[in-house]
Amino acid sequence: MRVYSLSRGTEDFLGLEYNGFKINLTKAINLFHLMNSDSCREPVKDIESLIWDNLFNMEYLGSIIEFVSGHGLESDLAVEEEYVVNAPLFPGKIIALGNNYRMHIKEMNNKMPENPVLFGKWPSTVIGHGEAIVKPSWIGMMSYEAELAFVVGRRAKHVHASEAMDYVAGYTCLNDITAREIQRKDRAEQLPWMPSKNFDTFTPLGPCVLLSGVVQEPVEIGVRSRVNGELRQDGNTRDFIFDIPSVIEYITRIMTLEPCDIVTTGTPAGVGALEPGDIVEVSCEGIGTLTNPVTLSE
Repeated sequence: MRVYSLSRGTEDFLGLEYNGFKINLTKAINLFHLMNSDSCREPVKDIESLIWDNLFNMEYLGSIIEFVSGHGLESDLAVEEEYVVNAPLFPGKIIALGNNYRMHIKEMNNKMPENPVLFGKWPSTVIGHGEAIVKPSWIGMMSYEAELAFVVGRRAKHVHASEAMDYVAGYTCLNDITAREIQRKDRAEQLPWMPSKNFDTFTPLGPCVLLSGVVQEPVEIGVRSRVNGELRQDGNTRDFIFDIPSVIEYITRIMTLEPCDIVTTGTPAGVGALEPGDIVEVSCEGIGTLTNPVTLSE
């Protein structure tokens, strides 16, 4: 069950993909509530609203699917081909992990961390599927980093690892674009990673959010990247140093995670350079492929 943020012209709406169908979820929710309560409600056009209303889950969306199937509405609610896939949501904050794949640690010749390595990415860096990653001409080498990210479903503070997965609403693909030369210089001077990670367009996100309820635990998802069609990264979350429950426990000892926050889980081995004119793809099994061109700015 995958949910998309879509638009066509001036219309914004949600798409729900299941069993080979992609329906207009915004219209389906309206019909569902009209039929069951004999009243209209404000159209739900964004994933954030579903999460904050505690409706981004298998129980509620399953009831929508049952309603659509039971009334034979798949064709009437089918999403037409001409649409734009937007970033699935815009988080309040993005917490990112560095050095969380064993093979990537070896690749970068880094030490194995004792605790999760955290840094922040700002919401202003987020772009969607098909949007351009813009490389400032003066930053030197720029890298792709394919990652599995998870979306927080409810407020989380001091969460024990044994209960942590109850706080995950879903999963998406993320490309942690990095100004590599700036990062190396800052690390050499023991400065924060913040500048190298937070240029505009440096967090492609999407193309959808896969509901957590359809993912088996422990989470074992293949994470891959391609540049101009060539496979560059081919990892699996089995290679995590810190699994998702332990990451949530660690983060929520430090700060409160709010609904719609995103935590991105690190990148597998195979990180490399991106140049203007490249097309970069990030794929996570069961979720889909996030594709972005690269352009140059002054």
